[in-house]
Amino acid sequence: MLILNKTTGVFSNLSKGKNYEFLRSFNIQPGKLFLHKLVLGIETSCDDTAAAVVDETGNVLGEAIHSQTEVHLKTGGIIPPVAQQLHRENIQRIVQEALSASKVSPSELSAVATTVKPGLALSLGVGLFFSLQLVDQFKKPFIPIHHMEAHALTIRLTNKVEFPFLVLLISGGHCLLALVRGVSDFLLLGKSLDIAPGDMLDKRDLLCQSNAVLVVSGGVASNLYIRKALEVVTNATQCTLLCPPPRLCTDNGIMIAWNGVERLHAGLGILYNTEGIRYEPKCPLGIDISKEVGEAAIKVPRLKMKP
Repeated sequence: MLILNKTTGVFSNLSKGKNYEFLRSFNIQPGKLFLHKLVLGIETSCDDTAAAVVDETGNVLGEAIHSQTEVHLKTGGIIPPVAQQLHRENIQRIVQEALSASKVSPSELSAVATTVKPGLALSLGVGLFFSLQLVDQFKKPFIPIHHMEAHALTIRLTNKVEFPFLVLLISGGHCLLALVRGVSDFLLLGKSLDIAPGDMLDKRDLLCQSNAVLVVSGGVASNLYIRKALEVVTNATQCTLLCPPPRLCTDNGIMIAWNGVERLHAGLGILYNTEGIRYEPKCPLGIDISKEVGEAAIKVPRLKMKP
């Protein structure tokens, strides 16, 4: 866990004066009177720089994203200092493009929501540092976002899903199954960092009981082969399988802004004083009851897979 004031030195070419000069350059003229609360979401947890503006009804007013994929393909993987530098080079442009597309000025925002956990430390720091300057300049509330919570709640943007529901999150760094009881109320049923998603699911199928809803999200969840395999499981257990559109499964600013909207509605984690705010490269999601689940020794019949 890193404290911001011990790490701001890494932003040597983003001096406070320079950043504030940029923020003063926002001169977007609103095209209409906004009747709903508006949240700007900023995402820099790994290798995508993304931002979006979403209103409280779920309308996406504007978004922008810069992918670093081509750069990292050349190096054979994500190199954190390289990812950090690319975030620093693009975050100002991406945020301004999202605001311009939405025709919303920073002064019209209800809050700014930003991923602060978990993720690459150097990448998280860029988004947090920029966001803190933004909320300080325009005197807006700040909403720290858990990256996996945002993935889990994305389905409530695209579908009418009530609590509770099961969520399977499959991404490059995480594979977990959780019961979502509320906006920030998660029971972690199982997780995996070093085995295939199928190995974990095979032990938990019974948890998907008749008439339950299983939501699948996360970057790897955009894989259509995985979705087809999960359809076999949910059909056999009489569950309803819901997946966000593939473009909302990968990292994006929309899910961060929507998570901010959800928290704004629930009155959870809204900061009016950001002194001492931290980013956390590693952070569990919810209450971990996976040990209790394992000790329950649930017996699951093998499903007959069609060839």
